[in-house]
Amino acid sequence: FRSASFELFLHEALISQGFELTPHPKLPNGSSFRPDFLVKDKTGREFYLEARLASENNELDRGGEARRGAVLDTLSACPHQNFMIVITDDGSPKSPPSGKKLVKAIHNWLDRLDPDVVAQEISESGFDSLEPFTWSHDGWDLQVRPNPISPERRGMSGNLVGCSGIGGGWVDAWSPIRDAVRAKGSKYGQLEKPLVVAINLDSFDLDRIDELQALFGQEQYIVKPGSKAEPEMRRAPNGVWLGKSGPIYTRVSAVWIFNDLHASALANRSSTLYFNPWAVHCAPASLKCFPHACVEEDQIKWYEGLSMREAFQLNEGWPADA
Repeated sequence: FRSASFELFLHEALISQGFELTPHPKLPNGSSFRPDFLVKDKTGREFYLEARLASENNELDRGGEARRGAVLDTLSACPHQNFMIVITDDGSPKSPPSGKKLVKAIHNWLDRLDPDVVAQEISESGFDSLEPFTWSHDGWDLQVRPNPISPERRGMSGNLVGCSGIGGGWVDAWSPIRDAVRAKGSKYGQLEKPLVVAINLDSFDLDRIDELQALFGQEQYIVKPGSKAEPEMRRAPNGVWLGKSGPIYTRVSAVWIFNDLHASALANRSSTLYFNPWAVHCAPASLKCFPHACVEEDQIKWYEGLSMREAFQLNEGWPADA
């Protein structure tokens, strides 16, 4: 379901900007495999688009993770005027929890707390001294602690969840992206058109460091013995586009990375389209209407663009405020 939905989201987002898409085109190189789409922009430039899901390296139940993510989305969209919350958990929900009921219970609990008193207790005894709010559902146990918002920012927060320990057992978020791109980048042989690979990683919190490590190599810090110089950051030759002998997977013209995009999160999930500086066939500039990043003068620069919320013309509170 998530794979098919991701393809539909990509299809409709591109259609909204005037692109034309043909599903499962036959490749002229004789390959028996077919990409998800052949895409043509308004100028007539064409490229192949392949969509792929990626999962963080953990052994957690994916269904339980999806149900957790839905609850976190609901909580995040319902800020409190005086507090944010810190969540830790144990187990995994075997059935869908009610995010709305949990929001109501947490808000009722927070309403009874004085943010100045809680802040003083944290200052004197530490954060772990706070008595948590506990909640359970079908094998999933939550502990929620209040994190007071500073007086000058009260009533201004746009998010209820300040920090979460949900999803313990993660190994990393970058290597699944790299491996997913590699799998698609080597599947179709030599192509006569650009290939764009879209990756949807089921991580609640994906950052740019993970994205850059997946594409350009893992960060490493080199320390020279006996030297007083600051450690030097270098990238290991283990990314999608850089290997031991230089650029690799040059047939992948761009990688479009999404952070846990699903139906109930279309209004608040981010994405970045990274252009390959060593691509055999450059991805069309028309894709720069979406958030993207390019290598310019040996530096990576990020640019804003059309979000999924804007592409689908959704309000910020969707679906709760649909």
